[in-house]
Amino acid sequence: MRAKVSKNDILPAIMRTVSIADRKSIVPILSHVLLEFNEAGLCIKATDLDHSIIEKIPAEVDTFGTAAVPASTLNDIVRKASGDAVLEFSLMDKGNKLQIISGRSKFELSTLDPKDFPEVAPINNGFNIKVKSEDLNKLITRTKFSMSPEENRHNLNGIYFHKEDAKLKAASTDGHRLSTTYINIDIKENVQGIIISKKTVFEIKKLLDTFSEDVAISFSANQVQFVFGNVTFISKLVDGTFPEYKRVIPEATNDFFRVNRQAFCEILDRIAVISEEKIRSVKLELSKDTLLCYAVNSRVGSGKDEIDVTYSGDGWSSGFNANYLLDVATNLQGEYLKIFIKESLSPILIIDESEPESMFVVMPMRI
Repeated sequence: MRAKVSKNDILPAIMRTVSIADRKSIVPILSHVLLEFNEAGLCIKATDLDHSIIEKIPAEVDTFGTAAVPASTLNDIVRKASGDAVLEFSLMDKGNKLQIISGRSKFELSTLDPKDFPEVAPINNGFNIKVKSEDLNKLITRTKFSMSPEENRHNLNGIYFHKEDAKLKAASTDGHRLSTTYINIDIKENVQGIIISKKTVFEIKKLLDTFSEDVAISFSANQVQFVFGNVTFISKLVDGTFPEYKRVIPEATNDFFRVNRQAFCEILDRIAVISEEKIRSVKLELSKDTLLCYAVNSRVGSGKDEIDVTYSGDGWSSGFNANYLLDVATNLQGEYLKIFIKESLSPILIIDESEPESMFVVMPMRI
C-alpha cells in the first residue's frame, strides 16, 4: 500500500478520531485508528464500542491497503509535521509496520491486524431527519450544561430529544436545574424519545462549531447517527427513561422581574468570588426596581452589590448556586431576561425575552 495525503486534510480528521479512540482500554485495538486507503481516498475510523466516527478525506492512492495504528502517536506525528506538508504512507514488513514520510522525517509505526478492528457500520435502515446545523447547535448549547455529572444516574447523563407536535425538543436536568428548548421541524411520523450520551453531546458540539450545512440524523432502536458531510458519528443511545420534566416547570405568571442579562452575569460573577468554593451560594434580594446580590463566607468575609431591574411587586429573597444562574445567563444571547418567582424556597423560571421557546428552571438552596 502506498498513498499521499496533505497534512491540512488529514490533521482535522485525526484530531477528531483520536478523541474517540479509547487509550485506556484493556483491548489494544480500541486505542488504534483504522486507515483504509482505497479508490475514493482515505477513510479513517475509530471506536470505543459505544461511540464511533468515520471520516473520508482526499488522498492520492497508488496501491490500496488498510492499517490499524496507535491513534495518539499518529496524531502527534501528523500535528508536528512541518507547514503544509504532504505525508507519504506505505505498508512494510508484510503489513506489520506503517511507514510515514514527511519531508526528511521518517517514522515506522507498529500495526495491529485490521481484521481485529470492530466493525463500524453506518445506520442505513433507521429513521432519518435533516436539521439545520445552527438549529442543532442551539438545541445542544441551551441544554448541555444541565446534564448530570453523576454516572450512576445514567438516564440524566445526556440530553433528551423528543418530538412534540411540530417541534423537536431537547431537555436536560441534573436534579438541581432543568434546561429545555425546541426548534420547529416538519416530522409527521411518531418518533420515539431518545437520550444522547454526554460524550456524544460534546463530540457533536465540536463538529457543529466547524460545520454550517444541514446535518442528517438517523436513529434505530439503540443507536443514533449524525452525518456532517464527510464525517459520520455513530453512538449508542442511553438506555433509560427521562423523567417527566414538564411537571417541574413553574407557570410563567405576572410575578417576575426583568433584568439586563449582561449586568446579571457581572453581578453574579463578582459576588460569587466570596462564596464557598464548593457550593458557590449567593443570596438574591428583590425590592422595587432593585436586585441585591450578596454572599457571606465565614472563612473569607462577605460581599454585596446591586443592579437596577424592572420590578414592582412585593419583596422577595432566595439563595442559589451562582454557577447554575451563570450557566443559564452566559449561554443565552438576548439583552434581557425575565425571571419568574414565587416563594423563597420555590424554583425560579428564567426566559430570554428574545427566545421564549428556551426555558430554564433553577432550584433554590437554603442559606
